[in-house]
Amino acid sequence: MKTLELDFEQYSKNEWLDLIAKSLKKGTIKDFIWSIDEEVNGEPFAHSDDLSKNYTPVKNKVNNNKWLSGIDYSLVSNESINECIKLHSAYGLQSIILQVTNSDINLNSYFSGINILEYDVNFNTSYGVDLIFFLEHLKDYLEASNLDYKKLNITIRLPINRPQLILELFKYSKVNFPHLKFYFKTEREYSYHPVKYLSETLNALTDFIKKSEINKEILEWLLLKLKIHFFMTDNFLSNIATLRAFKILWSNYLNVFKIKYFPPDIMLGINHDSFTDDENDDLIVTTVLCMSGAISGIDSINLAPKEHNISNPKNTMRLMLNIQNIMKLESNMEIVQDALAGSYSIETATNNLANAAWDKLQ
Repeated sequence: MKTLELDFEQYSKNEWLDLIAKSLKKGTIKDFIWSIDEEVNGEPFAHSDDLSKNYTPVKNKVNNNKWLSGIDYSLVSNESINECIKLHSAYGLQSIILQVTNSDINLNSYFSGINILEYDVNFNTSYGVDLIFFLEHLKDYLEASNLDYKKLNITIRLPINRPQLILELFKYSKVNFPHLKFYFKTEREYSYHPVKYLSETLNALTDFIKKSEINKEILEWLLLKLKIHFFMTDNFLSNIATLRAFKILWSNYLNVFKIKYFPPDIMLGINHDSFTDDENDDLIVTTVLCMSGAISGIDSINLAPKEHNISNPKNTMRLMLNIQNIMKLESNMEIVQDALAGSYSIETATNNLANAAWDKLQ
């Protein structure tokens, strides 16, 4: 940001706002303020003076912004999933989310003729699923398919309702699934209220940690294994500020537990009600929301298109993967670490949002 300041003639905040006010053809500066939450607004003409003295820069992963392109098949009928995965694998499919409602689900119906080791596989396991039994069932399936289950990149849902299970999963994964991670799904209904959304996400995680009564070794293992699944709304700039603010909060959170910093693993989802009944409009929504994730430096994008009112769901999902391919290969968005770093508007919104959420969490 210091570099940015040196690139432009310096103005005080009052001089800056006065110049903007004189350049407006109609309206006032207040007309451009965008609401992030009841407690936080975004100001498009923010000045360096608007950054608080305790401003904390966002920490990002080093060297790349490579996210995994994926589809959430939770809304797809079980009979279609195998065919969809085979089709979409030719269009850059890297990450998949599958709904699991019972411990001995028919995995062959999902993975027949598919090398599951080639994908980042996320099982959105229902709370009634016996996780150890399911993992054993998965291990048996992989062994029968002559696949090395220890190489599988697998994620299961964090057992919020059974915190004591973490110790058992810790021991089990060390032997059987060393790449096991946990899918921590945030509360979708809070996503339109970012302050509460961020604070409640970490509050729910804190409650789980307290109830699990684990030591620091297992706590560090657990936090390192978490994949935080965020839902995006139709507010592009708020999405970016929210995801960037979470990275600041995550740094604070690890510091509280005296755990050495590592970047959070963020999955991006899209609220199903963001989609319309017009598949062409849905592609526009997908493009805008994927961009917010790509700009924010997330780790995977999993889209969950609706099947109804779509003439060809498999083709629509293919186009959604192509949107991500274009962002990566044509727009080169994956080689820019934090595209809006240095924007006083975004930095101020990010900082204010993180501070408000942290105060609420405290």
